Amino acid sequence: MGKTSSAVKYKYNKKAYKAFNVQIKPEIFDRIDRYCKENNISRSQFLLAAINTLSPDEEVKD
Repeated sequence: MGKTSSAVKYKYNKKAYKAFNVQIKPEIFDRIDRYCKENNISRSQFLLAAINTLSPDEEVKD
């Protein structure tokens, strides 16, 4: 990818997404990671599914 493409992608991602950093115990991470791999979903999709399960009245789409 060229410099221009990278710059455009970076600018878009900065506007469209927010970072969510979290520190969790290794066994929790391993459990989430294993679930995501077994179900072929991203960690973002896992988080969204968990949120929608816990708060279905405010369901958010991917």
